Amino acid sequence: MKKLFLFLIIFNLLSVNLNAATFNWTKHNVAADGSMEIYYDKKTIFQVGSYKYYWTLGNFLKDVQDDIYSSVGHHMANCSTSEVKMITFTIYDAPMARGNVIYDFIEPEETPEKFLWEYYDPKESLYGEMLEEICKIR
Repeated sequence: MKKLFLFLIIFNLLSVNLNAATFNWTKHNVAADGSMEIYYDKKTIFQVGSYKYYWTLGNFLKDVQDDIYSSVGHHMANCSTSEVKMITFTIYDAPMARGNVIYDFIEPEETPEKFLWEYYDPKESLYGEMLEEICKIR
């Protein structure tokens, strides 16, 4: 059953044309050092069983390295433990995912051994704060 569910998610992700312009980004916050801002799309948040799925955008504002200005990812969250698994990740050479794709991958396909839960403390990290906000959305 888990394999079928994972296949359906991956099929759905591959069949959708990923374009940041089609998202309705909600700005969560800017990092304390001003290096990046993070967004999520409220309309893509959905719950299946005890997990929430959603899209995020990271926009790098300063100290840009290797021409990486933004990234978009699809994530799976366990809200009761503040843990996240990254499903897809795409890196762009322009702000707000408007440029060319530099690199993209589907984590369970590319490196299944890295498809692990990662904890984000809502009091200690910008992403953890955003995750807490996402988990409150019904």
